[in-house]
Amino acid sequence: MIAEQKKAREAGDLGAIEKHGVPTGRFAINPYNNQRVPIWVANYILADYGTGAIMSVPGHDERDFEFATKYNLPIVEVIKPADANADNAWPFLSEEGVLVNSGEYNGLSCEEAQKRLQEIAVAGKFGEPKVTFRLKDWV
Repeated sequence: MIAEQKKAREAGDLGAIEKHGVPTGRFAINPYNNQRVPIWVANYILADYGTGAIMSVPGHDERDFEFATKYNLPIVEVIKPADANADNAWPFLSEEGVLVNSGEYNGLSCEEAQKRLQEIAVAGKFGEPKVTFRLKDWV
């Protein structure tokens, strides 16, 4: 597995490697809904992305979708296209949508929901708004 990662890094395409993972048997608690979330160790995580912890969004990230599908992990769709006539390919990979399956946040745009959730994180003292990279800034 390590040789496979090294080869993918050298080629500049870590996302293309075969996804492997191991469940730790431990869980994190989602501070927004108090649900337990299983913690896995995976081989496709980018070391220079994020701030030390990785969040998986299998309904809205291609690598996470592939990993969750391989290991039969639950995949929850939380964003749908804002335009009901738009292509709703799975996984939906855009922030240009509205929230679904998100309780009181259903119907909010991604931007509105992010602002609301950031405010809750700051008030609850479990997070702060911080953007280190946004795909739309590079495209």
